[in-house]
Amino acid sequence: MTAMTVRPVPALDPAGRTSEAAQLRSDEPIYAALAVRWQAAGRVVPGQADREWTMLASRCPWPAP
Repeated sequence: MTAMTVRPVPALDPAGRTSEAAQLRSDEPIYAALAVRWQAAGRVVPGQADREWTMLASRCPWPAP
């Protein structure tokens, strides 16, 4: 059996973004640098709300009659 480490997901602010302190964790410098680059490019970073997914999931999957 493999052991699994679980880390809590940072809380989101009302705009759906994680706090800057949570994004730039000092114990994960490679991830922090990658997350900053992804955010600058407009990509979704784990722990953030995905506006496109929310929009698609909120629509009715069936065409209107």
